[in-house]
Amino acid sequence: MTIKQMIRENNRLQEQMTPANLKYYEDMVIYIRTSSVNEAKGEELLLEMAQHLLEAQRTGKTAEEVFGSDPIAYCAELVDELPKLKGLSRLQFNLMIPWVALTWFFFAQAIVGFVALWTGGSVEKMSQVRISTLLLIAAGSYVLIRAIMGLMKLESFQPEDAKRKISLRGLGIYVLVVVAILVGGVWLGRALPVLVVPPWGSLVIFIIGLVGTKVFFSRR
Repeated sequence: MTIKQMIRENNRLQEQMTPANLKYYEDMVIYIRTSSVNEAKGEELLLEMAQHLLEAQRTGKTAEEVFGSDPIAYCAELVDELPKLKGLSRLQFNLMIPWVALTWFFFAQAIVGFVALWTGGSVEKMSQVRISTLLLIAAGSYVLIRAIMGLMKLESFQPEDAKRKISLRGLGIYVLVVVAILVGGVWLGRALPVLVVPPWGSLVIFIIGLVGTKVFFSRR
């Protein structure tokens, strides 16, 4: 089965779980999917776990009875046994976030530029793209997504009160990092040049970005 097929089958199996078992299992899914493990092997494991849980559920067992009372330790042990992302896979994983963010930035640039062109506005001004802005978008999007993934992993299996504390702490750290990136961007903005990319050029870059996303980062 491909990764997409395994995810679809996994979702189908989750629909058959009781609310309590589903909550327990969803936390396991978050923990494993936000870990740096080989995606295909991770999905294979999650699918096996879903099938095993449903078999046990039919006999009246709960997820805690199947996987234990310490799900964090259980998942951590499973993650340690799974093959990790290596080489190109890790590089692809890290590049995908800024790639997608910049792709859609140029889509927005193209739309704004064409609107300015059609309405008689200043196309030259709308065609200016600061290199510092591109760096800010790439770095900011990467930090944001990684922070969200980290928070999701930390919050799995936590009670609601603990989740709120973790979220507030994580939000504070993220705000500090974003401020640091913005300050760095302002400083770089004075030193780095400004590119002139006409609307059609932004559209071409957007199309190239979409094709690249499909070729380099699509799940198989």
